[in-house]
Amino acid sequence: MEALKERLHVESEEADVIEVWLDSIQDLRLAELFFERDEIAPPFLFVNKDKTEGGDFMGTAEERVAVLKEAFKRGADFVDVSFETPTKLIAELVENKGEGKLIISYHNFKKTPGYAKLKKIVKEAKEKGADIIKVATFAHDINDNVDLLKLLAWGNEEGIELIVLGMGEKGKMSRVVCPLMGSVMYYAPLTEGTETAPGQIPKAELKRIWELMNV
Repeated sequence: MEALKERLHVESEEADVIEVWLDSIQDLRLAELFFERDEIAPPFLFVNKDKTEGGDFMGTAEERVAVLKEAFKRGADFVDVSFETPTKLIAELVENKGEGKLIISYHNFKKTPGYAKLKKIVKEAKEKGADIIKVATFAHDINDNVDLLKLLAWGNEEGIELIVLGMGEKGKMSRVVCPLMGSVMYYAPLTEGTETAPGQIPKAELKRIWELMNV
């Protein structure tokens, strides 16, 4: 906890939103995190990932969601829960979110489903009560990026708040372009070597790319 609190204060000077992986904190004391939150300007985004999402949480789905419910009850700005979480448990998060926003995230670490499938996933997540839907898929070629960009353009037309990105080397195009097209958030480590997913581009490098693009 102490190392995390120190890192929060350092990174808050550069970050727009701070994503906190609760599953990676061995001595988690959620109340202490919210004491720190009062001194930190950027909003907190809490996740509690199991192995299917690349996380470390070992308990049941009910136990995993219970931690996220507590985060909402304490005033979390954003909570991210997996699309595969049982609908009943997602409904409990919706009931307890208060003024916070619920992100329902779909991850596919193997491939990017076709455009029609992606739209169906977004619609289902919206029906489950998502305020924001995250779609993160592994890109094998440029066509996968095209499908992700089409999804984002469609979401904009429908008034659906989306976070869209492609993972892996071939997905870097989406990480550059999607934020420019209205993706609600982008994920960029502040320093090289602290990436949490394949293909992430450090924030300073992303900014240089955008400057070169004159945007």
